[in-house]
Amino acid sequence: MPGPPPKPARQKLLEGTHRRDREAPGALDFDPTKDLPAPPDDLRPDAARQCWEVCAKELHAKGMLATVDLALLRAYCYQTALMLEAEEQLELNGKTETRFTANGSHQVRSPWVAILSDATEKVNKIGQQFGFSPASRTRISAPEKPKEDAKSGFAVFRK
Repeated sequence: MPGPPPKPARQKLLEGTHRRDREAPGALDFDPTKDLPAPPDDLRPDAARQCWEVCAKELHAKGMLATVDLALLRAYCYQTALMLEAEEQLELNGKTETRFTANGSHQVRSPWVAILSDATEKVNKIGQQFGFSPASRTRISAPEKPKEDAKSGFAVFRK
């Protein structure tokens, strides 16, 4: 299907463009988390936890993080940490390694090359779901925050 993916009904309501006759029947829409979710206790290594802190904060601030998204965000952060580890290993040990056999030795590609390639691919695919690349951001619209009512919040103190 060409064109951008459909917007959630909640987003259309906020934008003032919602029409019931164009709503997909049975479309799922999840409410964003109220509080910034903490990283899972078992999320390792530290790079994955740091990734969680940054990404969860950004997504939560834009109202684009629901509870059902947390497993996908966890996978993104783990794959990002794995990608960084693979890059470190390749810098330290090179892209090839020597294998010794009964017939002598030969150079083979380091397993870290495949790990880096796989992790990078997964980071890109998952990241597109959240709008983490410049190109994917053009296809995803963040829900707009409702405008502050003139009589609510600190607006009552303004003249």
